[in-house]
Amino acid sequence: MVASITEIVLKIPDTVWAAVIASVLTLGGVLLTNRGSNNRLISQLAHDANERENERLMELRKTVYLEAVEAISKNYMIVAQMSDLELADKEIIEVFANSSASINKVNLIGTQKTVCAMSKLSSELSRVYLMLSAKRLPLIKRKTDIKILDNMIEVSSREKDRILKMMKEFNLQGIKDERQWNVINENYGFENTQSKEFMSERDLLVEGNKKEICDYSMKCYKSLKEVGTLTANAIAAVREEMNLEFDGESFKELMEKLYRNGEECLEEFLGELKANG
Repeated sequence: MVASITEIVLKIPDTVWAAVIASVLTLGGVLLTNRGSNNRLISQLAHDANERENERLMELRKTVYLEAVEAISKNYMIVAQMSDLELADKEIIEVFANSSASINKVNLIGTQKTVCAMSKLSSELSRVYLMLSAKRLPLIKRKTDIKILDNMIEVSSREKDRILKMMKEFNLQGIKDERQWNVINENYGFENTQSKEFMSERDLLVEGNKKEICDYSMKCYKSLKEVGTLTANAIAAVREEMNLEFDGESFKELMEKLYRNGEECLEEFLGELKANG
């Protein structure tokens, strides 16, 4: 049986064997080519997936960082505006509360350098807010006391006008009731004394508040200096992470120059305000 198979194989022409060998080599080449193509395809798909993930992450970072920078800007502005006693405490609190939430999102996606820079800035903003809020409370209370005295002076003024009208009527009618006249006159004297006391107290409060508001305004502005330095560091970290060119030192120098110019203008303004009353 084996001999028969051998004889059959030996009888196969060389051309057939050549064709078979060529086919096998061709098939092997195709298989190797396909395997290489598959490997390249797998690598390309992995690269594309990685690129899409990087793009998605970069887009997410862009959204979060833009919100954070906007929040920082709002905090910066509200610190400068805290010397305006007409600005409601509720509005100030809302700005810091909402801004804090936006800045804290950076912790989820930022690099260690960016998270560290943002954390330092957020901590400084919180410290500045608490410090300025504590110093603002007495000014707000004094402002409220002044408003109360204004109302009391107005009420007393209306009462004096009413009593004066009674005195005129009393004289026009020629009434000779001395007891009634004395009561009217005493009432007027009491209201007049009250009014003067209210105005004197109000003037003292206004004078005290005027000086302290000037000092507080300067304190608010000076608080921006450290915040500005940390802001520059945070922006530099964000731009580095986003692969955006940024000269952090030049930016700090610019902010320092703007700060000095603003401080000089504010000192000049407050000086004239104190001098002119």
